[in-house]
Amino acid sequence: MEEKILESMVSGFTKTLIEESKKILDNFVGVTSDEIKQYIGKDLKNYLNKHQEKYSHIKTLLRGNTPVFLYDIYFPAKLIDENGEIISTDSIRLLTKKYKYLTIIGDAGSGKSTLVKHLFLNTILEKNSIPILVELRYLNDFDSSFSLESYIKEICNSNKLQSNENILERFLENGKFTFFLDGFDELDQKTKKKTVKQLNDFIEKYTKNSYILTSRPYTNIEHLPLFINLEMKELSLENGEIKGFVYKQLGNEKELAEKAVKSIEQGEIQYIQSF
Repeated sequence: MEEKILESMVSGFTKTLIEESKKILDNFVGVTSDEIKQYIGKDLKNYLNKHQEKYSHIKTLLRGNTPVFLYDIYFPAKLIDENGEIISTDSIRLLTKKYKYLTIIGDAGSGKSTLVKHLFLNTILEKNSIPILVELRYLNDFDSSFSLESYIKEICNSNKLQSNENILERFLENGKFTFFLDGFDELDQKTKKKTVKQLNDFIEKYTKNSYILTSRPYTNIEHLPLFINLEMKELSLENGEIKGFVYKQLGNEKELAEKAVKSIEQGEIQYIQSF
């Protein structure tokens, strides 16, 4: 994806959503046409622009402290199910159509966070739904009276998406959101237990939305009843994925990329390929 395309996609998405909202909010007491335009055309648009800019640029080990455009270095990640079927992540629409409640499991460094950024941006590009990224680790800092639902609505409020609670509630009921719940493994044990129950309660209340949860393995998140568990697929040398990844990272440094790939292909030490 080119950067100029990314910059223009928010306007296209909000225009589409305004049209769809007329049907969702038709004859809904307490909501005017001007409030819809304020909520979507201003508040939501500002939120999407801010987060599109935030998630479309990342720092990498190779580039130091200089942020780079995500799609200049992003190599398409794939997922794999328990039967070995490989799942594409190119389209959030196709992914959530098949897996409405999805857990993405992967070790540290497997690319979960980068994948979530891609899926967040792809949600806007495909005009699929309103993406909300929830960093679960912050739930550790709240007292026992604070709930996951409160936290999610606080995120909406901090981004002025709760300026009209009637619109927010109707959007939640009609499944206009995709929630990215990132970092379940970063919750402490007590908070994990409570969060699982509250997540199930939230989904039961707002069943039509899509939910994507990320975690490292061995956190017992695999046992969430509604969620399908998919793992991050490792890159393969045989089908050219490692080569493609190296060339993507090194950009215009083709000579260096060729040397790196040759070293990996000819190297007898297994950890080089793994790294």
